[in-house]
Amino acid sequence: MRAPTLIAAAAVALAACVPTASGPDRATLTVAGRNVTIAAPRGFCIDEAATNVSASGGFVMASDCALLGSAGVAAEGDANPLGAVLTASVSAAQLPEGGTLPELTRFVETPQGRAALGRSGRPDRIKVLATRTRGDVLYVLVEDRGPQPIAGIEPRFWRAFLDVEGRMTVLTVLGFDGAGVDPTAGLALIQRFADTVQAVNRPS
Repeated sequence: MRAPTLIAAAAVALAACVPTASGPDRATLTVAGRNVTIAAPRGFCIDEAATNVSASGGFVMASDCALLGSAGVAAEGDANPLGAVLTASVSAAQLPEGGTLPELTRFVETPQGRAALGRSGRPDRIKVLATRTRGDVLYVLVEDRGPQPIAGIEPRFWRAFLDVEGRMTVLTVLGFDGAGVDPTAGLALIQRFADTVQAVNRPS
């Protein structure tokens, strides 16, 4: 994928894109003719009011099942409030075979990449603190010290880039201030999120 196409796909996937079919812990979106299922890890449930899809892509948010009135979905022993929300953005752009992760890794270090990664859109206030590749998923730890659209969210958060059914998909873990979701815990959570999404979209 050439750099301009990659930048456009990543920017669309990172943007919040009309409600679609969903369940307590998963939502299936039809994006540009492909069905993509976003499944949340244990303890998280889909916020149907925040799930939408358009011609350019789809967006899903998941938060603590207890807060959404679906406490029964959480596994026994998960009584403590979860200190994060999860989001997934699915782009209508298709990805070519091969070479995606190396190009994405280079892209996130550019000013355009930092602007797309952050939530404030201010590349001068956004840093890439770490990148990790695990399997066919790129994980990026971002610090955004610019103005935030939602108050009470930690400035450091993880994003994961992966290909799901030929669609660029970006997963995010947003921790609440003081909730104890440090970078190590955030990485473990987003890896579980990515594993869950990949599992439910794997051919049976």
